[in-house]
Amino acid sequence: MAAGCGGDSPGASTGQPMPTPGSPDARNMALRARVDLGAMTGNPGATAAGNWGYTHRDGRRFALTGTSLGTSIVEVTDPRNPRQVGFVAGAGSQWREIRTYGEYVYVTTEAQYGLDIISMRNPDRPEKIQTWSRTFRSAHSLWIDTARGLLFANGANGRTGGMRVLDLSNPEDPEEVGSWTGFYIHDSYNRGNILYAAAINDGFLALLDVSNPSGIFEVTRFFTGGRFTHNAWTTRDGRYLFTTDERQGRPLEGWDLLNPMAPRKVTEYIASPSSIPHNVLIDGDRLLVAHYTEGVHLLDVRDPERPALMGSYDTFTDTTCGSFPFCGVWGAYIFPGSNLIVASDMQGGLFVLEYTGP
Repeated sequence: MAAGCGGDSPGASTGQPMPTPGSPDARNMALRARVDLGAMTGNPGATAAGNWGYTHRDGRRFALTGTSLGTSIVEVTDPRNPRQVGFVAGAGSQWREIRTYGEYVYVTTEAQYGLDIISMRNPDRPEKIQTWSRTFRSAHSLWIDTARGLLFANGANGRTGGMRVLDLSNPEDPEEVGSWTGFYIHDSYNRGNILYAAAINDGFLALLDVSNPSGIFEVTRFFTGGRFTHNAWTTRDGRYLFTTDERQGRPLEGWDLLNPMAPRKVTEYIASPSSIPHNVLIDGDRLLVAHYTEGVHLLDVRDPERPALMGSYDTFTDTTCGSFPFCGVWGAYIFPGSNLIVASDMQGGLFVLEYTGP
């Protein structure tokens, strides 16, 4: 499918409001709306992938959802009435991940395609600027250091690739300023000049010094419990790190980094023994887990060694999914400082949720 903006015109409603505060599959979370991504793309077979959010300078909020056919952009300022504002078509792929920098959205895929750059300057009419592909044509995921304006393209140019670093000084036309080829990086997250790199194929989490993007070096590494390190995120003070392993029955793990050369595992969390915590992110003292067949889980990590469940919502109820347990929620995003959560369920589309507990 050719790249470009399409779909319904701005103002078209795509939501199916289904508030279910008393649902047996919900705890302190309510479903405010659900968006059929198949209808949005014009292909009922379209599936959802990575998911992120964008807050415009005027305060309006938007769900950014990767689909198998492109990028969906839905306004969720009124959670009960989501509004499609754009769809940017891209190369067909099961994988599509999204991050933001300023007014720009960056989208990557494992298709041999490149990096889509979308302007949200006018959020009612998102504009694709270009598909950037000067030094790589595919990447598995993205991370952006917003303080320094650096984009890390993980798994660049295939499963044997490392990572490419782009300078976003010109956000519409980035420039590569560094790379890492020591091992395959599946996902990454930075705190200051340290990049926490998930080496899924090798089963470890590496701490890379990225203070000089043209001279990245490894500080240390440690193996996670499942030896299939998927992603990671630190607590607000940087003392603790949470990791996921994309293996059935492997829990979310919490690590004490007081001595980063010898991390100490201090806690585990899993919703059910046969499930998979997929992606984790932290907002303040709240940890959000995209938990595949278990939906979305929100944990209180004020005491990182004793996480407490705050709320959950199970979006996935069909246990006949052919790729079980790799079904359900791929990505979940909580708008910072709010109770608004958007989640991409691979089979079910976009779920707009709200935490309703204490």
